[in-house]
Amino acid sequence: MGSGSVLCEVCEERPAVRKCRICGRYVCEKHVNEEGVCAVCEDLMCRICNSRLSITSCVMCGRPVCRNCSVELEPGIRVCKQCVDNLQILKEGGLKLGMLGDRGE
Repeated sequence: MGSGSVLCEVCEERPAVRKCRICGRYVCEKHVNEEGVCAVCEDLMCRICNSRLSITSCVMCGRPVCRNCSVELEPGIRVCKQCVDNLQILKEGGLKLGMLGDRGE
């Protein structure tokens, strides 16, 4: 990277000046944040903890979430822990899931 001959693996236009600390991609200054994470990994980061890559999206809120910040309801179906907590609060308040509207049932 010192000679500037390696191109950014995101834009493939500018010289790579940094290496992503998560995936190891060589990236230009435009495609890396101050924590050393490339734009691709940043887009895939869990929106709850912001420290691990997401594995799926929460079926309730749609946010990308990692394994640690979500609960698997069924194989391939995960809900983020914030939505689980919110549902628990609603349930304790007397709201039944059927009151949330028709979800195709």
